[in-house]
Amino acid sequence: MTDFVNSTFLGIYLRDFYFWLKITSIGRLFSALLILLFALLVKNIFSFFVMKILNFLILKKIAYGQEKYIREIGKPISFMPIVVGFYFAIAILRIPSSLVYYTRNFLRSLYIFNISWLVFSFVNPIGFMFRKTNLDNTKTVVITWTVRITKFLIVIVGLSAFLENWGVKVSALIASLGIVGMAVALGAQDMFKNIISGIAIISEHRFSVGDIVKLEDSEKPIEGVIENIGFRSTMVRKFDRTLVFVPNSTLADAAVINFSSRMYRRIEWTLHLEYRTTAEQLRYIVKEIKKYIYENSDFIKPPEAIAQVKLDGFGDSSINILIYCFTNTNVWAEWLRIKEELVLRIKEIVEEAGAGFAFPSSSVYIEKMDSKMMQKSLPSKLKSILEADESSDNLELSEVDL
Repeated sequence: MTDFVNSTFLGIYLRDFYFWLKITSIGRLFSALLILLFALLVKNIFSFFVMKILNFLILKKIAYGQEKYIREIGKPISFMPIVVGFYFAIAILRIPSSLVYYTRNFLRSLYIFNISWLVFSFVNPIGFMFRKTNLDNTKTVVITWTVRITKFLIVIVGLSAFLENWGVKVSALIASLGIVGMAVALGAQDMFKNIISGIAIISEHRFSVGDIVKLEDSEKPIEGVIENIGFRSTMVRKFDRTLVFVPNSTLADAAVINFSSRMYRRIEWTLHLEYRTTAEQLRYIVKEIKKYIYENSDFIKPPEAIAQVKLDGFGDSSINILIYCFTNTNVWAEWLRIKEELVLRIKEIVEEAGAGFAFPSSSVYIEKMDSKMMQKSLPSKLKSILEADESSDNLELSEVDL
């Protein structure tokens, strides 16, 4: 059993470590311990001064309210004195040649971990430095994706360096996982399709965070505000505050109406006036409505946009006036305010003209006919009644059993 333990990797390592402890003086062990304790004590002080310098040179450019990312940078910086402390402590202890390989790899692993952690912690602050500039929402989403991809690549590179340091051939490992990767790729083809669709959405500028959109190609159209464009899906906040996750592939293939991308909002009404409205009243109403639209800064004027107030024709129960114009805003609440003021002004104009609004109605006209003409078309039972009352000017018909 003893021979088996001595022949194994762990047994050899423990045996060499035991003999090294026997030949190592207490003074060296105590010195190494003091170095590590000193590193633990100065790590916060070192981090404080380095952060002050970074804050003066770089971090002051970060948007207000992102102090948490500054604190994240301080953690890998405070770990640096510990790495240096391990280096000097191992150098003082004079590790035997049989353990040099492991101690050296251990120190390299600490370096790789510390550097990868430090670079990883700088990604978010740099991303927010770019976001602080006047960028539109589309570029902000691109920066968010770039930050996520950069973090992923840093983790992959750091892990590969760590494995290579301990003798693991990453290239051979990747090659051996090729068949597994193909199987995973086939099973995750929908995920890759959504990722590619998300890239297409951003590159085409179809919509961005904060836009109001409507997805029409579905059984139940989705309408709301874009909250986030992720790798696989896009978050849409409906107006009832419900959060909907729509796959990017669905958004890429569907017809999406982006209400936020339009420059103006349209007003298109048909004004119904009573048939008793005179021509002079109609001219006055059209003139005053047109004057209000053309003199109000809330509306776009020709030739930049169409603005028309015209008599449109005769309806079933009204004379119609077409009002077609565009407001100088695409904000829904502001558009509602402008419409409200236009409605009130139209109401005042119609009242000033002495006219009235029409509503759907039907009129029945009864024409008085000569009794002899009516007798020709009436049934025989009614003719006797009419012949008895030929001298009467008014024809009264009573219920007759036909």
